[in-house]
Amino acid sequence: MAALINIGAAKRSGRMHSPRRRRGLLAVLLGGLLAVAPLYPSSAAAADALPEAVLFPLLSGEFALQEGRHGEAAGHYLQAARASADPRLAERAARVALAADADALAAAAIERWHALEPDAAGLAPTRATLALRAGDTVQAAQALERLLVEPGGWEQVVRVLAAEHRALAAAAITSSLVDSAGFPAELEPTLAFGSLSVRLGQSGLARRLAQRATDLHPESARAWLWRAEVERRHGDADAARVALDRVRTLPTLEPAMRLALAAQLDALGAPEAAADALASAGADGQLLAARVAYLARAEAHDKLEALYVELDGDGADTAERRYLLGQVAEVLQRDEAALGWYRSIDDGVDRDRAQLRIAVLHDRADQFEAALATLHALQHSDSENGEVLVDAYLLESELLRRRDRIEQSAAALDRGLGVFEDEPQLLYARALAHERHGRIDAAIDDLQRLVALDPDNPNALNALGYTLADRTDRYNEALPLIERALALDPDNAAILDSLGWVLHKLGRSSEALLHLRRSFELARDAEVAAHLGEVLWLLGQRDEARAVWLVGGEIDQGNRALRAALERYTP
Repeated sequence: MAALINIGAAKRSGRMHSPRRRRGLLAVLLGGLLAVAPLYPSSAAAADALPEAVLFPLLSGEFALQEGRHGEAAGHYLQAARASADPRLAERAARVALAADADALAAAAIERWHALEPDAAGLAPTRATLALRAGDTVQAAQALERLLVEPGGWEQVVRVLAAEHRALAAAAITSSLVDSAGFPAELEPTLAFGSLSVRLGQSGLARRLAQRATDLHPESARAWLWRAEVERRHGDADAARVALDRVRTLPTLEPAMRLALAAQLDALGAPEAAADALASAGADGQLLAARVAYLARAEAHDKLEALYVELDGDGADTAERRYLLGQVAEVLQRDEAALGWYRSIDDGVDRDRAQLRIAVLHDRADQFEAALATLHALQHSDSENGEVLVDAYLLESELLRRRDRIEQSAAALDRGLGVFEDEPQLLYARALAHERHGRIDAAIDDLQRLVALDPDNPNALNALGYTLADRTDRYNEALPLIERALALDPDNAAILDSLGWVLHKLGRSSEALLHLRRSFELARDAEVAAHLGEVLWLLGQRDEARAVWLVGGEIDQGNRALRAALERYTP
């Protein structure tokens, strides 16, 4: 699959390294005022409408929050909430206090919120979160069990338990809820609690829920695919294959489910079987592309050759088909044929994508200047496909980086951001470049900008949090960012690794171990191996640490974090 390189090589999955950007006064004012007064036509009108007893503590809370003084911010917000009749301000005070681990302030804010809006939908989960933080698992469990039986309540329950970093308490409550009489029989909550149990390290509970899903919904491809995934993660490859065989017997299988089936087979180490699962799916472009990718990964050249002949001879002469034929030709190392296919595409988005591939092929043929010229022509073309144009800047930067032309590589990203201001992928790539070359403050600035642009993006939150945890000593600032990221994406291996790493940095290594083990189960990654091994070593489990580091070295012996760990702890 080497020929089908990801031109976004600078786009790393959810990990990256982060920023600290000082926002201007206007942004601070808007962040606070519009949050509690969305009906006002402007921030100035909002400020005029708020009495001083509310406005001054509100602004003080915003300033404290922006400067990382979360406990102080919570106190100011509570003061504003007590002077206001707006329940949204009390809610904000409660959430800020919870984020700051200021339990007493959170309890007071919750009571104020209850007094102003006793039927607020968010009260029950917020109370449960506070009870968990206080270690009162009985009260938390009772609150969540009541919430579970309300319409749609299971979603709020999952969010509360997924966000709770006290994993042992969350795991115990999850198990009791699953066994309660009010647990819903529908597929969605069953799968959601199954994912939660996996995230909490409860493989036995996950398997029970997977069994329940297939028993209650025997004709559901999603149920059987989930069961296969759970069994595979548990280490029972045979049981996973049985579940996948059941999927194949279902009378109809939508393209999305067929792709998921193939992905599960590939995860079991059977990319050729994954391609075969797509063989009868017809001429759908996405399915054909996936089939090519799996055959390439399996190095099944005979089947790729047969598919190439089939695609070339079936009479479908579209730009999409020519692009796919070019990709197959690349995998078969027929670069001239691939160039011919790509050059024959003269219109639309496939033409622009083909220009990117042409640049890659020029680079592979040591025609670097031709590669750059192709990318520059694309960047200055009349293309309306912004995504492809962004990729042109990313690819140029990556090709220059590989040749150690560092300043030119950075300049390509700067030029891209000059055209696509605040474009997330370009900011992400530039932050990674800054971090790679030790410009940590600059990396943090770009990542902080990413979070400001999209506060609910788990990858951006995690990137910022991980950088603060790994490259600075701002661990208390990193933790809530990473926890928020995990609440948004509970099964993300990179985020689990980040959470484990920052907990370790905070001296909570026993808690860290659970998250790092889970991360390593989900994705065998050299950096996760470095972190897991270090925590094991420092907890006295040195034989297991050596074994984990050995696996990490087999994955990527040159990984920076792994090399550093080995230098620190082994002779």
